[in-house]
Amino acid sequence: KQEEKKDDKQSKLMAAASATKAKEDMMVSSKKKEDFTPLLDAAIPQNRDLALKEGKKAEALENLLGVEKQTRLAADAFATGRVAKEILKILFELGDWEGINSHVVLLSKRRQQLKQVLVDIVQEAMTYMEKAPTHDQKMELLETLRAVSEGKIHVELERARLTRMLAKIREDEGKVSEAAELMQEVQVETYGSMEKEEKVDYILEQIRLCLDKGDLIRGTIVSKKITSKTFRNDELQELKIRYYKLLVRIFDQKDEYLELANSYYSMLQTPIVQEDANQWMPILKSVVVYLVLSKHDNHHADFVERLLLDKKLDQLKPYKVLLTFFKTMEVVRWSSLTSLYEQELRQHPAFEGSKFDQRWKDLHSRVVEHNIRVMATYYTNIRMPRLSQLLELSAEETEKAVSDMVVAGSLWCRIDRLEGTATFQQAQDPTEMLNDWSGNIAELLVKVEKTCHLIHKEKMIQGAEK
Repeated sequence: KQEEKKDDKQSKLMAAASATKAKEDMMVSSKKKEDFTPLLDAAIPQNRDLALKEGKKAEALENLLGVEKQTRLAADAFATGRVAKEILKILFELGDWEGINSHVVLLSKRRQQLKQVLVDIVQEAMTYMEKAPTHDQKMELLETLRAVSEGKIHVELERARLTRMLAKIREDEGKVSEAAELMQEVQVETYGSMEKEEKVDYILEQIRLCLDKGDLIRGTIVSKKITSKTFRNDELQELKIRYYKLLVRIFDQKDEYLELANSYYSMLQTPIVQEDANQWMPILKSVVVYLVLSKHDNHHADFVERLLLDKKLDQLKPYKVLLTFFKTMEVVRWSSLTSLYEQELRQHPAFEGSKFDQRWKDLHSRVVEHNIRVMATYYTNIRMPRLSQLLELSAEETEKAVSDMVVAGSLWCRIDRLEGTATFQQAQDPTEMLNDWSGNIAELLVKVEKTCHLIHKEKMIQGAEK
């Protein structure tokens, strides 16, 4: 019986709640059914004339605020927004910028103010920004709108645009750090109301300001909000080029050569770049230069193979030959390379200014590493004086270059200082050697058996023909 009483009580409460909700819905629907169009069509022109022609601004605004209250309490967002915008228009036409600021705040803080009305107010006031007669009045309106829109998700898009305007003003004043901090406050990647193109453009501006400020770490973090998938299907080509140019600035400061080559190669794949020789030629040169400067690994080797298949590289013969040097398993003479390419490479941006010495040294290191890999391919053992002669290095420099490659894991080598030799082939364990020999014998027997089968098959065919 107690359980039945509880069930009856719960059902009564649910019925009462549903009845209350239905009553509220009916009240809202009845309010929405009320048409304020005739009232607005009569009140707006009348009060405009009262304010603009008769000079009774206060009376006109008071009348319109009364109409706004009536429409607001009726939950008519369209009519309320129309009245609110009309109030701002009257003040704008009268040149009352102080009144615009005060009424923006007043209208936004009215009791039970509708969300869409706040959006209309902010959007209307934003159109007056560039028409402000003085800089101070513009800044005052900008700060008012940012204060009104703070913490309100339904005007997050407008607040983001206002923040960008303020950041631009601060940057023009030379306050780059302040502009960067303002932009960092906005997390546009979470905004569903912002279009993809505007969102990407906004993030790119955040990255640029971070780099201009000198905050490389923050710029790197923000740059990861955009991925290569953002620009697939050849969308947003101009923004894609801007994005990879910003990545080039980041990787250039870190001397990450392979990432630089990848960034330039991504720019090269953009259709608008492919169509213009004045754009793709310097970009393709940069791809080759940074690829040559980067250290050898599987990604590097694959990249070199793919780039050599690009037909556009045939129009840049010196750069194709330079790249081929590092693909072919032949010793590259550093003295010959410098005589052929030093003048050409000095003109490339990668070697400009203070970075020339370090990057020229890195290029020399890449040549030495390539030559050591060639030696390891063709030699089992080699005397250190001969190795130094081929590498065009001193004995100490040769030993250091080989040791660095061994430590990096890109080479196996043992140097015998007493004998003065370098061994590039690891000594096999007897068990491993026996296993290899057994595998080779098994492979040989399979081939012999297959050959015998083919010979027997051919004899049978010849016998059948006779």
